[in-house]
Amino acid sequence: MDMRLIDRESNSGKIIRALGMGIGISVALANRRTSYRMTKILIKKIFGLNEEPTNYSRYFLKLRKQKLIYIKKVGNDHIISLTEKGEEIYLRFNYEKLAIKPSRIWDRNFRMVIFDIPETKRNSRDSLREKMKELGLVKFNDSVWVYPYPCQQEIDFIANYWEIGKYVHFALVKDVTNRERLEKYFNL
Repeated sequence: MDMRLIDRESNSGKIIRALGMGIGISVALANRRTSYRMTKILIKKIFGLNEEPTNYSRYFLKLRKQKLIYIKKVGNDHIISLTEKGEEIYLRFNYEKLAIKPSRIWDRNFRMVIFDIPETKRNSRDSLREKMKELGLVKFNDSVWVYPYPCQQEIDFIANYWEIGKYVHFALVKDVTNRERLEKYFNL
């Protein structure tokens, strides 16, 4: 299974999400029976099931083989954590799910995203534009986009995800030309 094809709702995806959310998995090996019982309970929680999936250990082995998780022995415990590649998958899950929650009350300011991304990073630039369009930002010109509600955290996340953060700037704008058109577009 290619790491790019791991679905966030697959069992492997659920393990990555659990680890990415900071749920560390520690398995005590002092007593194998207790360890096995604890692992079963943990697996049920991760997968959100009433019954544990069959052969759940193969998901951990597969993720380890793909170098998405690593298992470190600390005393009598084994700590399971995400590798850098595993963290990339976790970030992709968050990227795909990313949304801007509009405020109920508009503060009468527009948020302007301004960027000047070099041609060498064209794919990242195009991906930024595509995601901003998907999130509901409106194109003011090729490298200036506008949105009426707070969205800086989301834009920073996207820019950092594509490693173009230093080229992307954010402004809070009180007055802007074509304000009436923007207000009409966003139904404000």
